[in-house]
Amino acid sequence: QAFSFKPAGWPSAPVWWVQRPDSCSGLTPPTGAAAMALNIMIFKCSQGQCAGRLFFSMEEVQDHAEAFGASHANVEQVDPESKVWVDPKTARYTTKEQQKQRWEAADPQAKFEEQTVTFVVELTRKRKEEQKRRDKFVDSVDQKQLETLATGKMYNRIRVAKALHFTRGQGLEAAEKWMADHEGEVDLDKLTDEFLNAIAGGAASGSGDVVMGDASADVEMLDPSVPDDRKVGDPNPPEVKEKINQELLKQVMEMGFDELRSEKALYKTDNAGLEYAVNWLAEHAEDADIDLPMLKPAAPKPRMSQEEAQAKAAELQRKLREKKAHDEKLLHKEQERMRVESTKMMVEASEKLKDEERKREIERMQREKDETERQRKELKEQLRLDYIERFGKDPPAEEEDAEKAVKEKSSKDQVAHYLSKLKKTYKDTDKEGLKTCLTTLRIYVKNLQDNPQDLKFKILKLDNKAFSTRIMPFEEGGALDFLQAIGFERKEGSFEQRKSVPDGWLCGNALKFIDLILSQL
Repeated sequence: QAFSFKPAGWPSAPVWWVQRPDSCSGLTPPTGAAAMALNIMIFKCSQGQCAGRLFFSMEEVQDHAEAFGASHANVEQVDPESKVWVDPKTARYTTKEQQKQRWEAADPQAKFEEQTVTFVVELTRKRKEEQKRRDKFVDSVDQKQLETLATGKMYNRIRVAKALHFTRGQGLEAAEKWMADHEGEVDLDKLTDEFLNAIAGGAASGSGDVVMGDASADVEMLDPSVPDDRKVGDPNPPEVKEKINQELLKQVMEMGFDELRSEKALYKTDNAGLEYAVNWLAEHAEDADIDLPMLKPAAPKPRMSQEEAQAKAAELQRKLREKKAHDEKLLHKEQERMRVESTKMMVEASEKLKDEERKREIERMQREKDETERQRKELKEQLRLDYIERFGKDPPAEEEDAEKAVKEKSSKDQVAHYLSKLKKTYKDTDKEGLKTCLTTLRIYVKNLQDNPQDLKFKILKLDNKAFSTRIMPFEEGGALDFLQAIGFERKEGSFEQRKSVPDGWLCGNALKFIDLILSQL
């Protein structure tokens, strides 16, 4: 029956062992500042299967300790602003995100929000108030008739309570008929907020039977025109006596209660039975007015006719159906919005994943390229060192080796090489100039092919304006090397054909290469 409590934030504080007074043997609950702290604190179970459960009063902590024993009832203080995961619809909560994820996996409809302990306290309070409203409605009808229909004939208790409410005072047959007439209606077996609000609104407006009160309450409906001149020893008024079951009155009086008290007990319990009357007397034995006669009851308010009650019930059901249809429409719209948003998020996530994969692939290729370049440089350096070791000097430059290798190729291969070199060198920096150079070279080659015996086409003067402006600027790119490859030889101030008859086959291939490159540009 004992439980331990450690105040949060007080690391050096002793453990408080608290017991119920009736089971305390030498130990007493904390007093002074400690008691004040306990009154305002929120507690959390920190051990066993209930770890994480919140308690909002000392009574709840003590009940938990009695139910589970001291070994599973260690509690600690909780900061009201600490975070919890809450499903506002079901009021389920947890302080552990893993538990929240398990609940969401088991119930896809669950929507947990990150809130504070204060929010849980307020939510719990509201749900208790809502439950009290429902209990109050059920208690507002004749409990004996309720038990007869719910227990004896196995009807749903909420349905029976509604039937008794709308057929108040008309008997069990009227209640059963009401249930048969409303069979299949929406939320017939539920007490929705809309229904209770409508009932409360009807009570406020004084509309006949639409009343929600507590049938077990002892508030008397008094006639304000009758003065309160009661005194001990006076009998109950005739309006009370005529409603008393004389057989039950005799049984209560045989148990030792006087007539006045017995009549009051039977009147208050609506002649429900001996047990109900005795219980009422036990509960009210210490009332200040227990031995005073009852006041004359006020005249009852006029009740609605059966047709009016049925019409009002039908109107209430219609409003409930409209409200439910409206809520379902809003829910459908919200679900569609969430579906669209979810699809959009999935597409965005997919695109993001693809982008990341492309970036990783580019990085991988760059790493491979860098690694290949590093290995190439290492191999080149090793070859250079081997050459120096063998010949005692640095190897010839790569450009010299490449140029020597080109000179050893056939004339056709040389023509293709120098034209490709021209394209590679100038296609990005001077494309238009490159086109003009190639077009001029094509004219020179075409003239040689068409006029192999004409001397003027075999000599290209360096100071010629077309040659100096269209060919010479591209010397480094291989333009002059191309002329040498098709048979021209450089002399003082000019290029001249070495052969008396130019190679027509070579000129034809050169024209094809030039046309191909021009088409690509």
